[in-house]
Amino acid sequence: MKQVKVAFLFFILFFLLNCEEQIKEIPSSLKIKNDLKVSYKKSISKKLNLRERLNLSKNILKSKDLKDSLKYLVLNNISFLYSKLNNVDSSILSSKRMLNLKLNKNILKAKVYYKLGGYYNKKNQSDSAYYYFNKSKESYLFLNDSVQIGRCLSNIAIIESNFGNYILSDSTAVESLKYINGKRSRTTASVYNCLAINSKEQFLYKDAIYYYQKAIDISKRNSSKNIYKNNIANVYKELKNYTKSILILKNLLEDSISDKKTKARIIDNLAHINWLQNVNINVEKDLQFAKSIREEENDIHGLIASYSHLADYFFEKDKIKATFYLGKMLKVSKKEKSTQDQIEALDKLANIQTPQKSIKYYQESIHLRDSLQKENTQRQYKFAKIKYDYEEEEKQKLKFEALATQNQLIAEQEKNQKKNIIFFAILLIAGLVFLGYRRKQQNKKRILQEKYKTETKIAKRLHDELGNGIYNAITKVLNPKFETEEIVQDLDKLYLQTRAISHENDSIETGADFENYFRELVASYNSNACKISFKGLSSLQLSSLSKEKQVVIYRVFNELFVNMKKHSKATLVIISCKKVGNKLEMIYKDNGVGFRENMVVIKNGLKNMEIRINSIQGTLNFDAQANKGFKATIRFKK
Repeated sequence: MKQVKVAFLFFILFFLLNCEEQIKEIPSSLKIKNDLKVSYKKSISKKLNLRERLNLSKNILKSKDLKDSLKYLVLNNISFLYSKLNNVDSSILSSKRMLNLKLNKNILKAKVYYKLGGYYNKKNQSDSAYYYFNKSKESYLFLNDSVQIGRCLSNIAIIESNFGNYILSDSTAVESLKYINGKRSRTTASVYNCLAINSKEQFLYKDAIYYYQKAIDISKRNSSKNIYKNNIANVYKELKNYTKSILILKNLLEDSISDKKTKARIIDNLAHINWLQNVNINVEKDLQFAKSIREEENDIHGLIASYSHLADYFFEKDKIKATFYLGKMLKVSKKEKSTQDQIEALDKLANIQTPQKSIKYYQESIHLRDSLQKENTQRQYKFAKIKYDYEEEEKQKLKFEALATQNQLIAEQEKNQKKNIIFFAILLIAGLVFLGYRRKQQNKKRILQEKYKTETKIAKRLHDELGNGIYNAITKVLNPKFETEEIVQDLDKLYLQTRAISHENDSIETGADFENYFRELVASYNSNACKISFKGLSSLQLSSLSKEKQVVIYRVFNELFVNMKKHSKATLVIISCKKVGNKLEMIYKDNGVGFRENMVVIKNGLKNMEIRINSIQGTLNFDAQANKGFKATIRFKK
């Protein structure tokens, strides 16, 4: 009996790993009647046609001897066959019946949810597809199956993109790539294709080309590569780089393309882009050839594109033919309920007709635009509601699970709860009191130290810098040999030194108006002798930084300006600002004398700057060459 159970479990696991592929054998240990076993083998055999296999599977389901394990396999086969026969509603019904079986296997539910997502996608019911792909994702998260999680996220990202939520779609797609981690090339290429579409819809054409190229590099199927290359050509068309677009399409045509729809698309696009590049060339033959292939293949959406391109081609050459193709485009678009294509056809018809005849086309176009806007609004609302309902369902599920766990813990710990609360409360209060006292004392000590350092520094600078300067100025005033201009220059230097000491030690205005305050600091050092200019300061959003970082930036740049005035003899200073990843970068550069012999000497002022930058976990790098200026690069996290 033990051997029977082991064999049965092996059979189930084998099926779970190959859900979409048809199982070719039934383990002999399954105790079902011999005729059922034979019938099931026939139902999955490719010797019969799809309809015969489906009827046989239905007959198997009528048996009362079927266990749920085998019933699952039969229903899975039925849903697969209905899908192949384009009866998606019946596929959905069969899949939901699989969920009602008493198997209690999370992996089975995960696979069925994924199948349902795919079937609803096939029916263009994106809201329901979104719901079931999310359900499948949650089940696979529980099973820790990273590849299947990535596949679910890939489909979710595509649905979000179709609803126009490109930013959310990008986030989901990136998450999908992390889970797949390069283990499924086809899915990975599909995700990059989704990212490319999102970029193109947001007019980020360079990003779109990058992602399409990634899809091409990863994809192993030539048919997929051809589609991605054709898409790149269309992006270059949007960029009006017709030469590049034509080169790609010509190279594609040189390869043997077995899929006629893809070949027609390439021929049609190539002819249209050739015409866009030079409206005088004759591309009618190629446009007509692509149209004929699409008619043979019943490629409705491709025909709409062909009619549009033919109408463009004849718009100036033959208005009767242009009107004819626009009429065909409008008719097919209405049949396919493609509102956007109907609007395009109506707008072109209105432009080609006389003002009297164009009125009805304009009116119909306006009506369709209003309908399209209403439809898009409803779709967005429906999608948002599905997303909200799913998230609420998951929250409730987690809430009930948490409550159950919490009640169990409460029952187990009820006897010791009061003692634990009192003990931890006393410990916490004591810790908080001690921490508060210690911080208070450390803060007092720090304030006193800072005050002492500041007072000492001010006194030293007043003595060393201003004292000697004032004495020399007085001496020159009393001595008639010195010119008035030289005395004025000395007084101006004393004024700048006094202002520098004031800037360095006065209180700093932090908060929402810090950026303007910082600009005032720069303006105070800006003069006819030395011009200071900004590049990209607003991009850093200095006013949103913490108070500590605002103070450091102010002090460091004040020190740089003081050094510039005292030592560099610079006539031009440029401050360049930008974001680099998750860091902010500020570069100070002047055209002064630099350091002697290209050696950076870390004196007190520069040392203070380095200490300040280190206090906010930032970096400060100096670069100076003799007679070639001075450069300081500051980087820190926002």
